[in-house]
Amino acid sequence: MELLAIAVTIFAGVAMGAINNLAGGAGVFGLLAFEHVWGMPLSAANPTARVAAIAIGTFAFLGFLRAGKRPPPHAWWQGTLAVPGALLGSHLARDLPDLVFRGYLAIVLVLLLWQQLRPRAIAAIEVPRAAWVGYLGCFLIGLHMGYVQIGTGLVATLLLASAYKRDMLAVNMAKSTVVITTSIASVATFASHGAIQWVPGLILAGGAAIGSYFASGWSVAKGANAVRRIVVVVAVLTLVEQLRQIVLLLA
Repeated sequence: MELLAIAVTIFAGVAMGAINNLAGGAGVFGLLAFEHVWGMPLSAANPTARVAAIAIGTFAFLGFLRAGKRPPPHAWWQGTLAVPGALLGSHLARDLPDLVFRGYLAIVLVLLLWQQLRPRAIAAIEVPRAAWVGYLGCFLIGLHMGYVQIGTGLVATLLLASAYKRDMLAVNMAKSTVVITTSIASVATFASHGAIQWVPGLILAGGAAIGSYFASGWSVAKGANAVRRIVVVVAVLTLVEQLRQIVLLLA
């Protein structure tokens, strides 16, 4: 059983790393592995999955460098601005019930799908150019990372798309820096409360590092349109899973 659990977790990590690099929302694979193979409750599975998030952000960044791409310098500033939100979200994850977790994530996924499927409607929205709007967006990305983690890439896509003129490749490069800073902050918070199970977390992180590294090269080769299609598919599948979980919690 232990070898099977390790194999399933590595496979989940590879899928999680690859898909999260391209789009987001694949953190659900880590949760499923922890909940159904390792027998963790959501209160333990959610914090433990953050270890893999560090690997995803780091190896996505390295993969982009290998492919000759480098995130713009201000992406690191955006990542730093997201850290306070990550700290707050991590504390909320320890206190709020599972139903709030699932319901919130479902709402985020619906908004992401609206953004991707109705780009003209999004483009018609006038967004203030004040600096505080950008700061708030980074804070919200961090808040989501700290609270849910699943779909952080999708939230970053939603909030960073206009800043990078909806170039999904540029968004993915910037997203890697935000994921690095916020995941480190989140892991530090959960670790200080003893909420992380390190062995399964590191196994998932190993698989995620492999998937994330090679997916970054694929995204550079295929371009923004291919990445956008992945965003839509992953968002739909993840939304279906969250709605299923909500029905089970309400039953």
